[in-house]
Amino acid sequence: MVNLHPGELFVAHEPTLVTTILGSCVSVCLYCPRQKTGAMCHGVMPARADLNVEDSFRFVESSVRYMVEVLTNGALFCPNAGLVAKVFGGADVLDVRFGPATDARSIGAMNIKAAREALARYNVSVAVEEVGGVHGCKLFFYTHTGEVLLRRIPRTSVPG
Repeated sequence: MVNLHPGELFVAHEPTLVTTILGSCVSVCLYCPRQKTGAMCHGVMPARADLNVEDSFRFVESSVRYMVEVLTNGALFCPNAGLVAKVFGGADVLDVRFGPATDARSIGAMNIKAAREALARYNVSVAVEEVGGVHGCKLFFYTHTGEVLLRRIPRTSVPG
């Protein structure tokens, strides 16, 4: 069993249960049915805005690119790679918005958009998408079957 923290990524070459807890972050679970292998990321931010910042797994776009590359042995744009994606998270658990007031987007919404765009760029179909909302979740990803179990985390009220 592997527990992913924010900004981490895991590629399994043998059957593994990967877990993580998400709020506004996004996890993309990739599964290759032919090889019975999988990979999962815990992306914190959509994409690297500053080219001087290290291209790490904190970014959804970088993580998706890396996972596709590893699971397809470098055939990034192969439409017949057979990868299946499942996307989770991107909840509005915090009231933080970016952009002009007329087009304010939450970090969760921006992470969801980055995941969708990256997967489309690499011709990976999305089989399941449980994104957005206001509740966090805990994921359980079985890398050898592609199965993902999701448990919603209820919001708790803070006495004021």
